[in-house]
Amino acid sequence: MSLRQSIKYSLSLPPRRAAGKGWRLARRLLAACRDQALGYFRSTYGEPMKDAAEIESRVAEIPARLIKPLSAAIAVLSGHYLDHRFDLLGSGWVKVEHGMHCPGFEGVAYPPGPGAPKVSAGNRRRARMIRRLIDRQYQRIDWQLDFKSGYRWSERRAAGAILYGHVPAADIKVPWELSRLQHLPHLAWAFILAKAGEEGFETAETYRAEFRNQVLDFLAANPPRFGVNWSCPMDIAIRAANLCLAVDLFRRHGGRFDDAFLAEFGAALRAHGRHIAANLEWHGEHRANHYLADVCGLLFVAATLPRRPETDIWLAFAVRQLIGEVERQFTPDGGNFEASTAYHRLSAEMAIYATAFVLGLPAKRMAALAAYDHRPWPHRPPLEPAPVAMHPLPGGGASPFPAWYFERLERMVEFTIHATKPDGHVVQIGDHDSGRFFKPCPVFNRKEEDGWDEDHLDHRSLAAAAAGLFRRADWQDFAGDRMVAETALVEGLAGDVRIAAAVSPLAAEGRRVETAAAAAPPTGGREIVISLAEDAILAGLKAIAYPDFGLFIWRGRRFFLSVRCGPVGQNGNGGHAHNDQLAMELQIDGEDWLADPGSYVYTPAPKLRNAYRSVLAHAAPRDGRREPARLDLGLFRLEDRAQAACVYFDEHRFHGIHFGFGAAVHRVVEIGDARITIRDTFEPGIGAGERLTITSAASLRDAFDLKLAFSPGYGKLRGVLEVRAG
Repeated sequence: MSLRQSIKYSLSLPPRRAAGKGWRLARRLLAACRDQALGYFRSTYGEPMKDAAEIESRVAEIPARLIKPLSAAIAVLSGHYLDHRFDLLGSGWVKVEHGMHCPGFEGVAYPPGPGAPKVSAGNRRRARMIRRLIDRQYQRIDWQLDFKSGYRWSERRAAGAILYGHVPAADIKVPWELSRLQHLPHLAWAFILAKAGEEGFETAETYRAEFRNQVLDFLAANPPRFGVNWSCPMDIAIRAANLCLAVDLFRRHGGRFDDAFLAEFGAALRAHGRHIAANLEWHGEHRANHYLADVCGLLFVAATLPRRPETDIWLAFAVRQLIGEVERQFTPDGGNFEASTAYHRLSAEMAIYATAFVLGLPAKRMAALAAYDHRPWPHRPPLEPAPVAMHPLPGGGASPFPAWYFERLERMVEFTIHATKPDGHVVQIGDHDSGRFFKPCPVFNRKEEDGWDEDHLDHRSLAAAAAGLFRRADWQDFAGDRMVAETALVEGLAGDVRIAAAVSPLAAEGRRVETAAAAAPPTGGREIVISLAEDAILAGLKAIAYPDFGLFIWRGRRFFLSVRCGPVGQNGNGGHAHNDQLAMELQIDGEDWLADPGSYVYTPAPKLRNAYRSVLAHAAPRDGRREPARLDLGLFRLEDRAQAACVYFDEHRFHGIHFGFGAAVHRVVEIGDARITIRDTFEPGIGAGERLTITSAASLRDAFDLKLAFSPGYGKLRGVLEVRAG
């Protein structure tokens, strides 16, 4: 981030924590200076991998018939990728190339960059060697470009010295998102479908060649430790995992690659693994999804490369840390500790795929967990000596995962299912950056004849992936037939291991919450009565409680109502939380009467970032224009000043309280007799107060003065944005 933002954020922290962040920043800048100097004299690429033929396969063959439900979308998407067109983070479908003119963001558009930029002097020779392997007709992608604003980072700058949030409108997440290479498995799907003779596809060889060319193009343009795409270990880890998955899918289904390509590919994987290990986003107290991604990416690299002492250490470290982070980052009720449903999906996805990957390891790789030498590991956190403890699996065999671990995974999936509204979209709580680990079966809706729009609020793919690991037919039913390929993919990664159901699917359903402080709220305040068209709308309601996460739900076939009430996440840091305590979402017959507006963007527009975090963006109790927690402590920090707590919850009533405005504010929600009653009171509570009767979605939104445009994914808007970046 910018120096100004870093200083402002550090000043808001306790002295000890601020000093720690300052020391880590200084170390990073010193390392960047070293890399910058060395980059003028020598290459940062590793040597081509001599044993690249030993790159191991982990996926099972997936019949084309299982991918066929995706055929129409994959045909269109792969056509875009062949033309180097991408739609990421609200960009729309854009052809990404050097020297292009970009539309700009929030009125700011940067001029086109150089037509043929160069890497650092020490890396030029190797980059030219890699480029010679690319087919002549191939046109380069500009991997360093924010193709929304037009701002471009330099591939000659050491990754540790890369800045972001330092100039208006430039969004570093755009090149980071492209560099995750999550579209490459889609090219593998196109390859498989083309081989099977599906209509609407080019020849299978077209997709294999494009995959090979794009990988080589990326490697030539992004030398290790240089440029924007080596500045965030999380994105490096996600890229590494997608490279492993994509090349495995091609090779498993008959795609052949020359030795020169595989030598460079293997060298790149090794460079990814070493960089991740040396730059783990670990923190003793405030590590989160970034660190989990580091661990999972390192795991994929370790188990894909040939077995060596180095990869044995990576594998053992990743397995140990995966278990610890699942316990730490997911609450006992299954919710993620970051107070965000979108980040819940991202982190749960990483945990499920990584778990399957470990369960499917052959005996020779599992043996590494018992015999690795921990002493060469120089990084934080330390690596414990061998062996990794093994635990019995249901049905026979053993794994590194204890019984509680599988129960936690199941609860993660149950959480997403319960938080999904009848229209198939998840309730938005906290930040939403559209992040994924893998996207084998993303949901795309046809937006126009030649373009499809990704639906980032449809999280059913998580259930589909988990159904490949657990014997839960209900999860596959929830996900639908369109995602059977994802189930098969995870099932193949896990080998012959399938886990029997560990917990009841009703674990959170019918859960009554009553604290010791339960008492009647004060009288008075504001009361809103929503009159429903018929009592049948409320038929079959189930009350669902996730108090550890802070989400309370009533859901039925035609009705969904949720209340947010709980911790800000990240052990009190609140990096992805909003001022949304006691806020509600309401959907009736598929129409959103109340909906959280999302996040829109992060660093390119701080004013917009805070507008979407504000209490004024949510259907929450208000005290004028005051905020229950300050928004000026940094774009990724929110104090838990509200200390929200659920006082009572059952199938008919919710009572919650928070202290963000000083005096306690209460919200009581009651359901029954074809109506919903919402009453907000501030202590001590005096007088009769205001009373409104509501009969329509529009009038309910007006009652809460909700005018912010809805953002269904990062950088995306539905409606007119009235707040400007400023």
